[in-house]
Amino acid sequence: MLRLIVKTVMRLFFKVRVKGWENWESAGNGVLIAPNYVSFIDPLILAVFLPEKVPFAIERRLTKKRFVSFFLPIADTHILDADAPLSLKYFLNLLKNGGRCVIFPELQPTTTGNPMKVSPGVAMIADRTNAKILPINIKGTERTPFSRIQHKRGVRFFSEVTITIFPVKNLEIPEGLTGSKRNAAAGRALERIMDEASLYARRKEKPFWDILLDARKEFGGNVRIFSDAGAKPVTYNGFITRVLLIEDALRRQNFGEENIGVLLPTSLGGVITMYALQKLGMVPAMLNFSLGPRALVNCCRTACLKTVISSKKFITLGKLEALSQAIEDAGIRIFWLEDVAPLITTGKKLSAALRTPFLRSRPVTPGATEKPAVIIFTSGSEGAPKGVVLSYKNLNTNHAQMFTRVDFYRSDRVLNAMPIFHSFGLCGVFMPVSLGFFVYLYPSPLHYKTIASICYDERITLLFATDTFLAGYAKAAGDNYDFSTMRLLVQGGEKLKPSTQQVWFERFDTRITEGYGVTEASPVVANNYFAHHKSGTVGTIVAGLEYRLEPVEGVSEGGRLWLKGDSIMLGYLRITNPGVLEPVRDGWYDTGDIVSIDEEGYVTILGRAKRFAKIGGEMISLAAIEEAMSELWPDDNHAVTMLHGANRETLTAVTTRADMKRDELRQRLSDIGMAEIAIPKKLIYMENIPLLGNGKTSYVELDEMLKNMSSDE
Repeated sequence: MLRLIVKTVMRLFFKVRVKGWENWESAGNGVLIAPNYVSFIDPLILAVFLPEKVPFAIERRLTKKRFVSFFLPIADTHILDADAPLSLKYFLNLLKNGGRCVIFPELQPTTTGNPMKVSPGVAMIADRTNAKILPINIKGTERTPFSRIQHKRGVRFFSEVTITIFPVKNLEIPEGLTGSKRNAAAGRALERIMDEASLYARRKEKPFWDILLDARKEFGGNVRIFSDAGAKPVTYNGFITRVLLIEDALRRQNFGEENIGVLLPTSLGGVITMYALQKLGMVPAMLNFSLGPRALVNCCRTACLKTVISSKKFITLGKLEALSQAIEDAGIRIFWLEDVAPLITTGKKLSAALRTPFLRSRPVTPGATEKPAVIIFTSGSEGAPKGVVLSYKNLNTNHAQMFTRVDFYRSDRVLNAMPIFHSFGLCGVFMPVSLGFFVYLYPSPLHYKTIASICYDERITLLFATDTFLAGYAKAAGDNYDFSTMRLLVQGGEKLKPSTQQVWFERFDTRITEGYGVTEASPVVANNYFAHHKSGTVGTIVAGLEYRLEPVEGVSEGGRLWLKGDSIMLGYLRITNPGVLEPVRDGWYDTGDIVSIDEEGYVTILGRAKRFAKIGGEMISLAAIEEAMSELWPDDNHAVTMLHGANRETLTAVTTRADMKRDELRQRLSDIGMAEIAIPKKLIYMENIPLLGNGKTSYVELDEMLKNMSSDE
């Protein structure tokens, strides 16, 4: 009777909804039920809403909480103390005999909103009893007064709570491990199961326009979400109104095609244009304005673009007239955003503003998230750019993968200066909207001093950038106060130099979270974060991604990384077959990266497969040589390539350090233990090494320049 009364009260206060009953029924015997732990009231909710009265493990310290003592009579509770072997005996015997029990692997509620430390004792129980794991995710109680999360979105009693029951899993532990190594491996396996449950429970199953409307409903229409240089902050309602206006103007153009090019900077206009196109059912193809005219036109042809949306002001300020002229010469129409202004009358503004508060997301039609959301073009650092087609499901999955690894706070303020034609720049657009925090958009990551000032003036707490840009920001900062509010730096796109990490930690007391990603994986693949960090690596593979390593001839350590998962792209568009999607074969994507993965799952990037050279029968990593040079001379830029001559190839180093001599290079590299075969035989000074818009070296352009230099000699 007491259980029924409590269940009725819970339904009234929390509107509890349970999904996945079929997984409970098919779980079988010998099952360790493993829920995430969001608040102190979670055990009570589970005790009354699970279909069976199963034994609960409760951590000894929590029995002293007043509301926990109220829970004890309702459930069959047993004290669990991971440090006391006798307290484990009951659960060991129960699971061995085919029973079921509930044990929270984290033992205590989260303080960050993300999964906390998994108890090795819980993993050991599952391992020793060969128990299956039934992961359960609880969502919604983080907003209640019973939560310990330090950055609550607003306390409320009438919170909607969702309990999701996932299919059973088995602990995947490598064979042959014993003792402490096996216990550690069991802990990692259980943690990955919990992370994957968190991933799929958090993943949005809607297109971005509907996610925007849901976020507005959750956080409030007057919450500020965007601002850019010289503009007033825009609220959810203000942003939605602007999208409606641009959508109406674009609809009247009757473009008649699915893919529309977008040649705009990281700005409010660029973001609004993307949302408006997606609302119209079109796919924005984000054009890289750092490419040359010929490469940009090839990108347009690859995606079969007939129309490109751009801005006259942007073209003029960026001195990009050659690009716009090349596009028009190729027979592609440019629609200027400045031409929209006359179409937006006072009546239309009033109509859009009146409609905005009443808009609600609609039920998602089957397959809606499988449709293309955006086309991004690869950097072209090693060849012709390809069009990467990403679906809403791809991007939503990757956002959820990031949520399980990085502690995003409701109070965060983000600076997004990365170009929106780059997957890293898109992370700073769509993801913050769903989380309700503020984003300051800036059109160029190269304005180092300006960005340092913005971080101070706008109280920025979160920044996405590459190593090149982070080093530049730190150097340009006139005062340590410029980054005094910075809480989290997420770095990707290139190798994080120890010198960059050191200066940010020592000068600004901020540790950089290094990540590894590829555009084709939407983009994050792995990252280091505070709970699992190992210097020299890029962290562990995110939840929801399978991987395998294929051996590479001549490379003794590691292998070529292949990935599979819901964040992997729909496929490529190539200039050789314009407009035709080339899907990923069997779901496995070849990253082209040579990596090693240790027994704990930490990933070390050894280099691109194309950035290895066979010299004297050995495979030499050109990236490793560049990294060594960058550590020896951190204030300069360096690149290593194979210079093609008439009869042979020469390992060549290019540097912006004017006074460097080849003998000095040889001696310094020898001193740090580099093999003689890997030391460049030729050294070339170059005032500026060509870079792409994301800060990476443009090897195609560099090789062309070196080729021209050789022909002139």
